[in-house]
Amino acid sequence: MKKLSIALLLLGSLTLHAQEQKWRYEYPFIIVDAPAKLRTMRQSNENFLSAYRIGARTLGEALPDTVNLGFAKRSKLQTLVLAEALSELLLYPITHEEGHRSILTAEGIGSTSAPFFDLSGVAYVNGVTDATLQHLRDTKFPTYIRLHTAGNESDYMLALRSNALMTWDKETNGVLLIDYLFRKVSVTFYHIFSYEISFREPHISNELERDIVGHDVLSAIRHLHRPDMEFTRFTNPDDLTDEEKAFHKRVRNRALINMIDPMIFLKRGFTLKSGAKLNFAGGYAMAPFGDFIDEHFWLASGKLNAHFYLREFENRSTWFPAAGAEFANIPLANRWIADVGLHGWQQPQNLDFNTTQGQWGGAIDAMLKYRFFTSGKNGMGLSLNLGVTAKTQGFLPEEVAMGSHIGGRLGVSIWLK
Repeated sequence: MKKLSIALLLLGSLTLHAQEQKWRYEYPFIIVDAPAKLRTMRQSNENFLSAYRIGARTLGEALPDTVNLGFAKRSKLQTLVLAEALSELLLYPITHEEGHRSILTAEGIGSTSAPFFDLSGVAYVNGVTDATLQHLRDTKFPTYIRLHTAGNESDYMLALRSNALMTWDKETNGVLLIDYLFRKVSVTFYHIFSYEISFREPHISNELERDIVGHDVLSAIRHLHRPDMEFTRFTNPDDLTDEEKAFHKRVRNRALINMIDPMIFLKRGFTLKSGAKLNFAGGYAMAPFGDFIDEHFWLASGKLNAHFYLREFENRSTWFPAAGAEFANIPLANRWIADVGLHGWQQPQNLDFNTTQGQWGGAIDAMLKYRFFTSGKNGMGLSLNLGVTAKTQGFLPEEVAMGSHIGGRLGVSIWLK
């Protein structure tokens, strides 16, 4: 942790003395990520968010000041908010289900994502046999639990990305706020109302057509407590033991921490005497060995865009600390920009739900961007992005690899002034 603190101080010093960026909006897209199997959770999230932002911004610029919707006239902002709200009902399941699917793909298990609500109001991933899922459970248990929790993990990380962009003034409320609020509320309510939104196992004879895990939260809790029980995908509230119901109560209560967030009340940060802006938010989600609580802090100034967090993991009954920092768009030289993230943690040994023994680990994530094209005429630029993630064993949200791993990624960014 001492080395991590020194690295943060050096990086902060470098950033504070760097020249201010003149480009406001960046829309990054990942072309290839590790493992190079379409698509990782990070790849799906980043590409979706950039496409969503471009679409919302284009729509907002195309709308007239007053729009006649047939049943009423609305202002441009009202119309944009309505369009974004309707689009959430259609688009929200895409990244949620891609989160589930990405865990299977990383393990070399083929599956099919059906990311649109059917007539019963359910979106899911299918195409996997019971034998395959049971083998995953019996051989890579933390990965099997993450298969359940990855959908909410994906939504949670997307919300963090959006909060950073709005706090740093790299995106407007009109473009991102609706999507942000929808994901924050969805992650919270998914955990809180697990009993109410659970559903009975459908009578589908072809197991390849069945949802891979059933209800994400309830099934994860049941498997954590009874990893060797007779295999079954679906879990209903009355399937849980008293101990499992007590654990669900813990999950439900802690999910409310997601609502500790000024952004929910349209507060994009607090201005300090120095002129810099500070924002914060609480966070909660489940992990492959239990769950975790976050305290997030974003700092924005003319020369620094940073995100710091403290994190507390817990398995059955033991707490494990973690912390990290991320710095965005550090100007290095003419046309060269960098993003850097540093993460350190203690997690249960072997990611075990029951152990009291901890294991230290960490990760470094870096992205180097070269802006090879700029246009003074329309204020647009393009950059080629090359990134690398190096980590020890452990769970890092949005990174699908939970073992020791070094992986690269290639992408591009569209820049606008």
